[in-house]
Amino acid sequence: MMEEYLGVFIDETKEYLQQLNDTLLKIEEDPDNLELVNDAFRVLHTLKGMAGTMGFNRMAKLCHIMENVLDRARNGTLKISSDIMDRIFKGVDLISKALEKIVGEGSDEIEEDVDLFVDALKELTNAPQVRNEEKIGEVKSKGNEGVEETVERIVLPDEVANVLKRAKAEGYKTYYMKVILKEGTQLKSARIYLVLHRIEELKGEVVKTNPSIEEIEEEKFENEVEMFVIIREDKGRLSEVLTSIADIDRVIIRDVEPVHEEKVAKIVEKPEIEKMKEEEKREKKKISSQTVRVDIEKLDTLMDLMGELVIARSRIVEVLKKYNIKEVDEGLTQLSRITLDLQNVVMKIRMVPIAFVFNRFPRMVRDLSKQLNKEINFVMKGEETELDRTFVEEIGEPILHLLRNAIDHGIESKEERIAKGKPPVGTVVLSARHEGNNVVIEVEDDGRGIDKEKVLRKAFEKGLVSEARAATLSDQEILNFLFVPGFSTREDVSEVSGRGVGLDVVKNVVESLNGSVSIESEKNRGTKVTIRLPLTLAIIQALLVKVSGFVYAIPIANVDTTLRVTKGEIQRVQDRKVIVIRGEVIPIRELWEILQVPHEATPETMEVVIVRVGNRKFGIVVDELLGQDDIVIKSLGKVFSDVREFSGAAILGDGSIALIVNVSGIV
Repeated sequence: MMEEYLGVFIDETKEYLQQLNDTLLKIEEDPDNLELVNDAFRVLHTLKGMAGTMGFNRMAKLCHIMENVLDRARNGTLKISSDIMDRIFKGVDLISKALEKIVGEGSDEIEEDVDLFVDALKELTNAPQVRNEEKIGEVKSKGNEGVEETVERIVLPDEVANVLKRAKAEGYKTYYMKVILKEGTQLKSARIYLVLHRIEELKGEVVKTNPSIEEIEEEKFENEVEMFVIIREDKGRLSEVLTSIADIDRVIIRDVEPVHEEKVAKIVEKPEIEKMKEEEKREKKKISSQTVRVDIEKLDTLMDLMGELVIARSRIVEVLKKYNIKEVDEGLTQLSRITLDLQNVVMKIRMVPIAFVFNRFPRMVRDLSKQLNKEINFVMKGEETELDRTFVEEIGEPILHLLRNAIDHGIESKEERIAKGKPPVGTVVLSARHEGNNVVIEVEDDGRGIDKEKVLRKAFEKGLVSEARAATLSDQEILNFLFVPGFSTREDVSEVSGRGVGLDVVKNVVESLNGSVSIESEKNRGTKVTIRLPLTLAIIQALLVKVSGFVYAIPIANVDTTLRVTKGEIQRVQDRKVIVIRGEVIPIRELWEILQVPHEATPETMEVVIVRVGNRKFGIVVDELLGQDDIVIKSLGKVFSDVREFSGAAILGDGSIALIVNVSGIV
């Protein structure tokens, strides 16, 4: 029965874990912010309920013990410290591992000793309580086990505050009460109804409950129910009656001084029920912007069908051109417009904010900076930038490598930074933005920069460059050695880096996505790595060109300009063919030579496509420019996975095939 909900459970747990990580990082910066502590508590409470419902008891146990720690923190009886945050983060990691195990094997039985972790956290929850000095007062009950009583001001929702004020004026006592059931209680709703019945027998009235009465009837709650009670009995008598009910673990009763929120200057503690207004607002927001979870395979199918529609439209256009049929021009124009609109809608459906990738990194930066004993100011910009969901799955690992490099290689130790006259805290900026038809992602740090001489020496040692050639290399060409597999300037191997695995992974992944990567660095000023990706990998605009009778497609995202040159305008610099455009020297090469396609003698006049890769420009000589068209990218399959010159193929309107040139690969 539960298996049909497993997919929803996994998706929602991932979202809650990300939310929990974000909130805990904010708590670490501002440990006295009870609002944040309450937010983290609620997330853990929800996770615990979800895990318990699905029968994942170890995950529920982890959530429960961490929930207890945060409960003490929000009650003011536990001071949040760096050690406590480390333990809670460790617990979040264990929950993540349990989720991975559930995804892979359907069980939350992880290798780590969960009981050992739980026992370690129990030390915190069982430690002597530190009372909050801001509390107005407290009264301990005697002889009533499981009952804790405190007297304090509590901010209430307006509708509850009004009722309680009137009741107090008529001589009734008003209490906030939390009923806690024992773990493993059966028929929970029946026990809570017994509580409500006993209150009625004592001539009392329950004004409001959290969760609602409907949710209590359906047992949509864990082991706790909060309520506001109007009654003439004192707390001692009320607690005595309620704790006599079977399966009641304890009852917390607090005097309520009903105060409206706008009249309160200082809030000492907010119980869960006070948050009901905020929750209602959130629910309204959810209703106003409804979303639907859609399986990724359905989105892929929709995109495939959209691609077939684009191909069919192109074929119709070709046929009408061939037979010169003018009567259908108006209908064809409308079909083209509708197809384009539909194409844009499908594209937008596939687009997701890059925040889905970025949000996992603050936690990683926090852990790595602690491990390396460096202080890092981590800044994220442009999280709202949207990109194709295909990239979301692939681009996370390259960014991870770049951030680890920035923190380990780039940012100096605190002492070294002070000696250089820099601030002791290093800055790492992760940003994203749209630039034309590209998404640009940058990782920038203000660290020591890249020592180009050291890179060049390593290139010598590895036999990547000769001494004569080294003298002619530009800074950019020297930095490109960092992308060679196995290349590392680090002398010692650490847990973080030094094995030569990193930038080559970045380059391979980015180029497999038809993107490019470039590095800029200045010694003692910092390093910036820029990744450029096309907006989508499904349907793109391309420039169609012809070489030796074959049609090839060059993605418009890579095209800077086109021009016609003569043989006389081509010069040779350091044994390379170049052309000079407005004072800029651009290397060029014939596409038929690159692809090793048989070709007649080079003509006197040539068509040149200037392409941009990172910050560099190159010229590709072709026979003929055919024009721009929308093409649907089709994979070449695993057999041709090693072919770097092409990134895919497209079916043209006349049914022929055009190979898509991988500009980054051929450059």
